[in-house]
Amino acid sequence: MAKKFQVTLILFLSLSSVAFAKDAKNPKVDPLLKNLQFVEGDERGNELKALKTELLVSHSEEKAIEQAAKLAKKHRGTALEPDLLFRLAELYMRKAKSDRFFEIHRESETIVRLLPRELKQRSSRATVGKALSTYDQLLKKYPRYHQIDLVIFNYAFAHQSLGQGEQAEKLYWTLISKHPSSQLVPDAHLAIGEIAFEKGKFKHALNHFLAIEKYPSSRVYPYGLYKAAWTYYNLRDAKSGLAKLEEVVRFGEYVSKNQIESRLDLRKEALMDMTLFFTEVYSAKDAYAYFTKQSGEIDVAPILMKVATLYERYSRYNDVNVVLNRFIEELPLNELVPEAHEKLISSYENVKNRPQVIAQMEDFYGVCQPQSKWSKAHAPVQSENSKKVPEIMQKASCDERLYGTALELAQKWLRIYNKNSFESSYADFSEKAFEIYLRSNTKTKAFSEARFLYAELLFKRKKFRKASEEYAAVGSAAGSKISHDASYAALLSLEKAVGDKWSDEDEKSFHTLAQEYVKSHPKGAYRVDIEFKMGLLAYEKGRYDEAAPIFLTLGERYPKSEKGQKAQDLYLDILNIKKDYAGIKNYSAKLIKLGGKADRIGKLKSLFEESYFMQVQLLEDKKEFKKALAGYTSFVRENPSSKLAQQAIWNISQLHYNLGDEWEGAQASFEFAQKFPKAKESQSALIRAAQSFEKLAQLPEAAQVLSVLAQRDAKESDKWKELSADFYAMSGKPDRARELYQDVAKRKSKKEYGEFLLKQEDFEKNYGSPGQLAVIRRQIVSHGVQPAAHNARVTEIEELYERKKSSDAFHEARRALALSGWDSSQKARLRFVQAQVLVDEFLSQSVKARADRIAMVLAIKTEKLEKAQQALQAAMKYGDSKVAVGASQKLYECYSHYVDALKTMPTPQGLSGEDAQVFRNEVQNLIIPLEEKSVDTLAQALRFARKNQMLDGSIQNLERELASVNQRADQASTLEFIKPQIVIPHWKGAKL
Repeated sequence: MAKKFQVTLILFLSLSSVAFAKDAKNPKVDPLLKNLQFVEGDERGNELKALKTELLVSHSEEKAIEQAAKLAKKHRGTALEPDLLFRLAELYMRKAKSDRFFEIHRESETIVRLLPRELKQRSSRATVGKALSTYDQLLKKYPRYHQIDLVIFNYAFAHQSLGQGEQAEKLYWTLISKHPSSQLVPDAHLAIGEIAFEKGKFKHALNHFLAIEKYPSSRVYPYGLYKAAWTYYNLRDAKSGLAKLEEVVRFGEYVSKNQIESRLDLRKEALMDMTLFFTEVYSAKDAYAYFTKQSGEIDVAPILMKVATLYERYSRYNDVNVVLNRFIEELPLNELVPEAHEKLISSYENVKNRPQVIAQMEDFYGVCQPQSKWSKAHAPVQSENSKKVPEIMQKASCDERLYGTALELAQKWLRIYNKNSFESSYADFSEKAFEIYLRSNTKTKAFSEARFLYAELLFKRKKFRKASEEYAAVGSAAGSKISHDASYAALLSLEKAVGDKWSDEDEKSFHTLAQEYVKSHPKGAYRVDIEFKMGLLAYEKGRYDEAAPIFLTLGERYPKSEKGQKAQDLYLDILNIKKDYAGIKNYSAKLIKLGGKADRIGKLKSLFEESYFMQVQLLEDKKEFKKALAGYTSFVRENPSSKLAQQAIWNISQLHYNLGDEWEGAQASFEFAQKFPKAKESQSALIRAAQSFEKLAQLPEAAQVLSVLAQRDAKESDKWKELSADFYAMSGKPDRARELYQDVAKRKSKKEYGEFLLKQEDFEKNYGSPGQLAVIRRQIVSHGVQPAAHNARVTEIEELYERKKSSDAFHEARRALALSGWDSSQKARLRFVQAQVLVDEFLSQSVKARADRIAMVLAIKTEKLEKAQQALQAAMKYGDSKVAVGASQKLYECYSHYVDALKTMPTPQGLSGEDAQVFRNEVQNLIIPLEEKSVDTLAQALRFARKNQMLDGSIQNLERELASVNQRADQASTLEFIKPQIVIPHWKGAKL
């Protein structure tokens, strides 16, 4: 008769808590993983990191294989052996991947230099061979293994990876024929189809791809349809292939509509591939309707563009025109419209329909205009997560395509016309194309060269006035030889256009062109006296814009002559009248470099500095602070000894602050105070610099500034020194901080000294050694600074426990509690030390025992739990929230430990099967209420933390722990594939 075990546990359950977890909001990155992360652009470094990663993986795999092999040998002939053999085979397959990496990179200089000789000689084929041997052993020895279908599939896949297609196919077929209910049957059909496809046995491959259609719930179902389509295509049956791709699209729509994340959605791939099939089956006029229907919610534009590209590749330009014209008509706002126009222009040119080319180019120009519907539809937008794209970036795609095409065709037709001048139509088309291109109005060398070619074409066709205007535009914009030629050609063209009848307007134009030529080419034939007189007349009549360039030219050409210097002075006067301080600065600087008499150079220098400063000051007056900042900075750098340098540096610091740049403002203020210590703004500059550095958390810099301020401000010296010490402490310079604290302490009053000792104690806790902290605490005790003196004693007792001196800590806490003068927080901490010692004793008590000692062992365990529980509850009663949370944590730890101990407690030896079951039932009856109480305890602890409004993370940790009680892991497999090429695609199966 079975023996009944009765165990009585008296548990006083009141509060529990959760162990504090790491803050999930501030995860720490594993330094090893961080060192293995790739860096963009660092090829050699990345190669080395890849090698390190593979070495780590390879080492782990070797260890795993070694362990699995030992276990398989140890458990040979047991029920565990087939699982261990299966695991060992899988590990070999994984290791083969690492070996393959070393094989591929054997030619790498990094691999050759760093890789151990043993790894250099590894062979992935040999490792796969070991996997094959293991699978073979498993199949022969355990043909009824519960995962035998998976073993056969992996065995076949291993053969396939070695290029042993026939063996692989036989095994796959064995799986299909002998295990028809296996979930791997469709995968096996797919694998056989892939093998046949690669060998060009398309009919055989098709049979297996079509067989997958019987398994619509399989992960490989859509891919089987996809491969069947390509197989039809390779069998020259594009229509059937197209039909299969349509099935792929419909299945993708079903997957998307029902949000089946575990199934493949191959719509985009299928739609793109359908373009090739479509061109061989249907007419171009049906393209838009067909692909619009098939694409559904997917943008049809890229698909139609691919259709057009295929027609273009086959020189079916009329079909290109049909597809693209319909596309532009139906989708005028699509982002690919510019590309469509570009292709249309190219297509019309290929069939030599040049009037249509020009018409299409004009339509294209209309699309690219800023006010067009297309441009408005694609105007840049700004959101919280994106920066506004500049307008030039928005227009780039449209304008670059338009003007690039226009210029290319204009130059092409011009070359033809230059070779065959009698073909005037080429000239007409070239003019039109140039006119469209020149609407771009860019300031580039290519634009000027294109305009020059256009002017040449006009001149050749005797359109002289228009040619003159175009030449003049080139001459004023371009440089080097083309500018000289264009400027001269502008004059020549105008002369030919006018003939003998010069109007006032023509004369004025000619005069303007002549001036432009002289200015651009100073070695012209104009005399100095005439140029000076022209300038002087204009100056006296107030035509300064006309006079200024003349005086400028003369002053530069003849800088040492009397008339040249007079021209310089008059030019400076004109600049002053216009308040062009930038012009005065630049010109006076240029004149200073030319040299001359000391008196003149001195005046020019003063004029330079004043105009320079005034120029920057005007920017500041206009609130253009960034430009003003750059100006003052350049001024100081270029004129360090100027009498205006001090004011400029001060202005620099203030401008930085105006711009919100605290860092640069602080730097500039500190620089100002150092360079000009006697300036009235010096002390305020130091204070502002220190405040800014503190605001930016640049504490070493703030401390340095405050040290200087302490020297300058004798009245507040100790205040600045103490603050400087604080910053030095927080910036990792405790020795310097301690030196300053000790110096300041010498001048503290008796009342202030106690508080200052407490500050020093906090400092030594964070930055000092135990010995230095002990010195400060002795001073605190000797001066009777409370409650710090008592806190110091409590801390000593807590440190005893932390150093594993549990007995000493327990007795010292008891002695301390016997004394008076402790506040409730200190009592709570002392009682918590005692409680932790009791908790440790409870946790270390084992529950393993013989049948006749079970009751006694559990009674002892329960008694220790009760003592620990009472001590923890006593600590919580003092009202210290931190101790209460810690005590709750320990209490919950006790409950959890007891539950785990009961669950894992072995059945006493010597019991019969029936007695053993009775024993386990009794233990389970004890566990269930304990587990339920644990959950209740967590909830009570959370309410306690919320009630006390604890802001140290306790609430969040308790909430997470409570939420994780019933958490379950959910693993999902993923399927990845490689999109096939036109003839032979490849597929990677799921990782099993």
